[in-house]
Amino acid sequence: MYDVVDQRRVISFTIAIILFILAFLGPAAILLPLKTGFITREAELIGTSGWSLITGGIGFLALAAVFVLFAVMENQKKKWTFSLVLLAVGVTGILLTVKDYYYYTPEHFVINGPFTLTSETYEWSDFESVTENLAKEGGTLYVESLEFKMRDGETYHFDRGMILQRYQPIISAVTASGGEHIRNGG
Repeated sequence: MYDVVDQRRVISFTIAIILFILAFLGPAAILLPLKTGFITREAELIGTSGWSLITGGIGFLALAAVFVLFAVMENQKKKWTFSLVLLAVGVTGILLTVKDYYYYTPEHFVINGPFTLTSETYEWSDFESVTENLAKEGGTLYVESLEFKMRDGETYHFDRGMILQRYQPIISAVTASGGEHIRNGG
């Protein structure tokens, strides 16, 4: 017959295994839909950086480690100290994943980049230029990256994601508001 300590260890390991699996699936399967559910319905495109998946994965791994510590560590002081540190890392990683996004509407562009908790909202007149960096592969011309230069001095670089496929409305809005459209390469 199992005693209470063994049952707690089994439960802790079970939760740790679930969180370990979520470290690989959770950022894309849970956190990304959760994040997009709270963004305005007027958004024509919602995207995130690759860091979003990494920070979320690290967050879930840190939470899994908390439950492993509770299952194996006997020293109460060390267990709680390490657990609180790992809990802080886990919550921070998941929070950074949820707060990493960009989107545009007909009126503006909003970005909350990786490793930041505050977003920036830009009207189309706030753009100085949009640069398409083109490349050629096998005779086919494609957009390798985009660069948004803002009038406040900020520059945003996108080299992957949905924005590389659906950026034409941004160019139209920026040029209509007096910004410049630049094409490099090709």
